Amino acid sequence: MRIKPSKSRSLSLQKGVRSDRTIFSAGGEEIPLLSSQPVRSLGRTYSADLTDKQMGNAVKKQLADGLSRINLSQLPGKYKVWCYQFTLYQRIMWPLKMSEVPSSTVCKLDSLANSYIRKWLGLPRCLSDVGLFGKTKLQLPLRSISGGYKQEKVRLIMELRESTDPLVRAADAQVLTGRKWRAKEEVDLAISRLQHREVLGRVQDGRAGVGWGQAPLFWSNASKEERKAMVAAEVMRAEHERLTIKAVSQGQQGGWLSWEGVLDRQLAWSDVWKIPQARLSFLVRAAYDTLPCPRNLHRWFGNEESCLLCSTANASFQHIMSGCKTALAQGRYRWRHDLVLKKLAEVVETCRQEANSRPPALIAHSIQFARAGERGNTHHRKDTGRLLTPGKGWTLAVDLGKQLQFPREIVETSLRPDLVLWSAACKVVLMVELTVPWEGGLEAAHERKRAKYSDLAAECREAGWRAVTYPVEVGCRGFVGSSTSRLLRDMGATGIRHRKAMKELAEEAERGSYWLWLRRKAKNWGPVSI
Repeated sequence: MRIKPSKSRSLSLQKGVRSDRTIFSAGGEEIPLLSSQPVRSLGRTYSADLTDKQMGNAVKKQLADGLSRINLSQLPGKYKVWCYQFTLYQRIMWPLKMSEVPSSTVCKLDSLANSYIRKWLGLPRCLSDVGLFGKTKLQLPLRSISGGYKQEKVRLIMELRESTDPLVRAADAQVLTGRKWRAKEEVDLAISRLQHREVLGRVQDGRAGVGWGQAPLFWSNASKEERKAMVAAEVMRAEHERLTIKAVSQGQQGGWLSWEGVLDRQLAWSDVWKIPQARLSFLVRAAYDTLPCPRNLHRWFGNEESCLLCSTANASFQHIMSGCKTALAQGRYRWRHDLVLKKLAEVVETCRQEANSRPPALIAHSIQFARAGERGNTHHRKDTGRLLTPGKGWTLAVDLGKQLQFPREIVETSLRPDLVLWSAACKVVLMVELTVPWEGGLEAAHERKRAKYSDLAAECREAGWRAVTYPVEVGCRGFVGSSTSRLLRDMGATGIRHRKAMKELAEEAERGSYWLWLRRKAKNWGPVSI
């Protein structure tokens, strides 16, 4: 084997001290010193210091240069975030994995990147990183540098422990990450949690019965790749728990923790592309109550402002969205309510038409037995929902455009539910009442609407009709209640149709609230289309 001096480096140590006076040569050609020409291999730089102290500064400089270049581009803000997430973020992850960069330095990198992300998305500097990367009611498709750093270090430890080379396993190589966060201890803790979960066995969360869903993968039965993925996922779960604990201490931005009956809203990049930049900023700021309402302006700058519609001093964002009596009298909240109701009526009408188009003969559920060794018929009949019996002539009335009159063939009443669905053939009437409240009051709105129509339901039962009341809620900031999801499933909207309907209902409420926010200072109000 021949030594190529130009591709080699020399380092001389005398009594533990580096000496640059000793020069090595090969074939009459001098070998460059490592101190003058550091060598780079597999994303890691080897210098004469034989440490990674300078690697943190190098990564920070790379990150700062990349962020400034992206910032100087003429792209919209959310496109800049995409460029950072799928180009620059990926480039700095490898040196952070291969080099001994302490976690304190990584936190500084995270703070630098997060400041640009907030700027590009039009978010205030006071917005916590919980809103950007945590598992909250509104989950953005973003990844933090700290979370990625911890995942990569955990994967590196598992790769060394689970290596096929016995010498690598016996070397017990140390992965140093500083004093604030120790990767080895975190991996041991994650493995102990996974083993403890295996001891507990298969458990069930929620209302589903034991054994429902896919069987979990246990530690003893997992392969090497699966174990690495399980430990990395467990470490990220602990990271999300840390962010949730941080949110508990935040009285205002952590208000989403008290939302009951509200489903999570996860935004994918496809959703981010469709939402306009201004509306995306409004959605995030509204979810964590960081919009410049009079109360927040007084908290931030000491300004004494009031609601320009009803003159309420230091009005909160909740007051503007759902508590202003002047806005209620002008019909602003009713206009937003009708936007959501129109979309809900479209989904219910589709389910009604499908139920009426099916012959009644398909009601009977027959069990098809198969002989031993034969494969049964795996074709499943499309479910039309447990509420709408097929072929029974269902009729729908919606309180839109003109005042709804409750069907007199059932009972006479002055109450007007938002949707009434009835079938004279099977003597069933369904009453749906939609509310677009503040997310913190979804449960209270549900109970209030149920109590409002309880007497009407009793009158229908006395008249010989089976009456079902469905109070449903869609939060004014675009978060759908679990009661709405239950109604759609009972109507027969499942799978893709269910997810699409839920997304459209959330977007309608969000769009309406966004327009109300823009017109919060306008005295005159009229119906608009957005």
